[in-house]
Amino acid sequence: MSCLVDNENGSVLGMVLIFFLVLTITGTAFLSLSALEGQSGVRQIQRHRAFFLAESGLSIGFWRLNHGADHLCNFSDEQMTVLYDSINQTLTATGRAGQVTRTVRVNVFEDHPFNHIVVYQNQLDTSNFYLSCLDGHGIAWFGSIPAPDLNYYYSRANYIYNDDQTFDGTMPDGIHFVDGSVTMKNGTALNGTMIVTGGIKFIGQVTITAQQMPDTNLYYPALIAADTAQTEADVSGTPQLTINGMVYSSGFVLFKGKLISGPIVANKVILKSGVDIDDGDSPRYYHYPPGFPGAENYDWRKLPVAGTWRRTG
Repeated sequence: MSCLVDNENGSVLGMVLIFFLVLTITGTAFLSLSALEGQSGVRQIQRHRAFFLAESGLSIGFWRLNHGADHLCNFSDEQMTVLYDSINQTLTATGRAGQVTRTVRVNVFEDHPFNHIVVYQNQLDTSNFYLSCLDGHGIAWFGSIPAPDLNYYYSRANYIYNDDQTFDGTMPDGIHFVDGSVTMKNGTALNGTMIVTGGIKFIGQVTITAQQMPDTNLYYPALIAADTAQTEADVSGTPQLTINGMVYSSGFVLFKGKLISGPIVANKVILKSGVDIDDGDSPRYYHYPPGFPGAENYDWRKLPVAGTWRRTG
């Protein structure tokens, strides 16, 4: 009988030892799992932080690109590295958090005044107007606007006038260069470019339609008012005015309806009497025009190209 009790006690002890062994293994496993989950949580936080730092790097990079020399965009510290590739026009930022890095990249384009439906340098008065344009091509301010090379247009002009002119009726197609001021009266129509060294005034129903440059997808400007006398050149239009093409003035532009297809680039822009500015949902006039100093001569603001943001690491 005693032997049976001893055997039962030994069996119970063995079961207890096995139970504690199982508990120990299970506890150790849970502790290891908790440690791994803790490490995973830390890495997840670091990944998010590195990503946010990379995005912040892009913002800082664009700010530096637009507030100083382009090479000042490139920098590196403990949290991020930002690099601007001027050849491939890309901006890359890498954020660092612990041992984790994340990299984001975006394509860059250099904006310019002719990329917008209305551009002004010193003054904009839009008391009464209608505007319709493609996304990204709205009204914009630029600290400087390029002046045209009048020799370029003089050498390409089909018709040259050496004093003030008044036009009415249908004009011959081509580039008309007037060394003086111009009045275009009711019924005037021109397929081409009007260039004046003074101001231009429209009276009644007038239509100007810009012509496409041969063998290119570019258009000449419809109107250039460039003040060679260093006084204020002006362009003023009536409600019966229609201009299809770019309008440029070194002075001010004052339009009163009807339809302008833009871009309008001037020192001062005044839009009144319900003037209707509409690009017709077409990008055809949004390009850097011929006869103006190249974009490489200016440090235009740089912006991200829509749809090119991507994470590379």
